[in-house]
Amino acid sequence: MLSIQVSDTKNFMSHLLSGNTFDHFYFIEASIKMGVSYQIQGRINEGFYDTSVEQTLNRDFCYWKEVRNRIFDIIKGKRLPLSCKIVLGLPKQSVSYLISHSNSTFREDDIEGIYVNILYDPKTLLITTGISYKNFSLDKSLEYAFDEYLAKFLKEKAAL
Repeated sequence: MLSIQVSDTKNFMSHLLSGNTFDHFYFIEASIKMGVSYQIQGRINEGFYDTSVEQTLNRDFCYWKEVRNRIFDIIKGKRLPLSCKIVLGLPKQSVSYLISHSNSTFREDDIEGIYVNILYDPKTLLITTGISYKNFSLDKSLEYAFDEYLAKFLKEKAAL
């Protein structure tokens, strides 16, 4: 598990909420505490779409780019949120790529999800990673590979 405390909160939040840096990640969930609290789930509601759209989506979660502006609309204003948690997930094709390019013995079916947690309060902005496995394993090779990937990604894309 990687844990990074972001020193330039304004720059990172600009990349997260205004830029396309994280657009290829799945949006899993967000909780935002302001004057009222907001809980937003990223799971796609199949009943909302007609059959042809459902078949083309072929995924359980929406992409960050599909909800980024709505989240930004909630957060923007004169006062900063009291707290905010945004969970992003690695899409299935990225999970497959990560597994194939690491020293991992895992298969795609062994992984429930690979996540990036963005935790904000007025004093700190923390990014942590986590992997949800379908079965218990002592093998941490995939975690190490993802942590390395994300650290490099954040350094290159989000100027951390």
